[in-house]
Amino acid sequence: MQTIPNASDILLAVIDATPDAIFVKDLDGRYVLVNQAAAKFVGRTPPEVVGKHDFELYPEETARRFIEDDKKVLAEGRAMSFEGVATSASGTQAYLVTKGVYRDRDGTILGIYGISHDITELRAAQDSLEQTRAALFRSQKMEAVGQLTGGIAHDFDNILMVVLGNLELLRIRLPEADDPTLELIDETLRATRHGQDLTGDLLAFSRRRQLNPQPVAINALVDNLVRMLGRTLGAGIRINTAASRDAGVALVDPAALEAAILNIALNARDAMPEGGTLTIRTSRAEITQPPRTEDDLPIGHYAMLAIQDTGAGMLPEVVQRVFEPFFTTKSAGAGSGLGLSMVYGFAKQSGGMVTIASEVGRGRVSPVDTHRLKEERS
Repeated sequence: MQTIPNASDILLAVIDATPDAIFVKDLDGRYVLVNQAAAKFVGRTPPEVVGKHDFELYPEETARRFIEDDKKVLAEGRAMSFEGVATSASGTQAYLVTKGVYRDRDGTILGIYGISHDITELRAAQDSLEQTRAALFRSQKMEAVGQLTGGIAHDFDNILMVVLGNLELLRIRLPEADDPTLELIDETLRATRHGQDLTGDLLAFSRRRQLNPQPVAINALVDNLVRMLGRTLGAGIRINTAASRDAGVALVDPAALEAAILNIALNARDAMPEGGTLTIRTSRAEITQPPRTEDDLPIGHYAMLAIQDTGAGMLPEVVQRVFEPFFTTKSAGAGSGLGLSMVYGFAKQSGGMVTIASEVGRGRVSPVDTHRLKEERS
């Protein structure tokens, strides 16, 4: 005859088989029942956990958080949910736990029960989704700004060309003499040419600049540029290079690439007013995942150029805006705010991408400007 288990045995078997961590504590905070999942998280068996206190099972920070949550539940006398991250002998886990009180038949509270669900993977998926959304928003914002500035810059450049042409004709027709009018014309010519430089940077950001892409050996270009950077950045900035032999050849406009590196280097110099180190690295990058946003690269092989400085770092809200045209943290007259926006537009127009990472106070360790360029296909 088949033996039918009683309800208590069935309940205990179900609790033990449940993948969620289930536990019961007395009023002193000691465990009186735990299932296999709860015991596994602290690296013990259920009998080894029973009778123990949180401080005997978890690091102090995690134990204190659990005890504080228990106090809230006991004070309210009802079930409550808590979310957080716990650390134990088996590692770190994001959790969502529901805790409540259990009572005797007279309604007296005897202790606390809890059911904890592992949400580590869910949190990671949510974080990834938020990052994708943020990247998509930034990409759409930069695209809209690029279209607006590109149209304005193109029309303004046409106007400046007319002004510049007429000024040059006027300069030729005036007799060579010590005439104050000539000085006025020359000053206006300089201002007009400066205006053309600014519109050129705007056109670069909006990817409407005329480029002349050709095969460029990245390591050779960096070697040639380092000598010039030494004179430009000054004696207070030490320049290091770390070139990878497999950096390869990129299909890119060499003059525009040199201008992009110079712009980044000048920004790095300004971030190191007391001197520091600028490191230029080259390597080969392989993209294996399909792009999720317009800022992501298609699958393929790329040459990568990274520039790292030992500056003081930037606030997160500044990092989010560094590629926007006319955005600058410098004082009035110290910069146009177009340097990094030109780098962004050039990288995109060249079939690559540019990213930046920076943290306040960690400039001595981690700030990196990464410029990736599409490699010439063989």
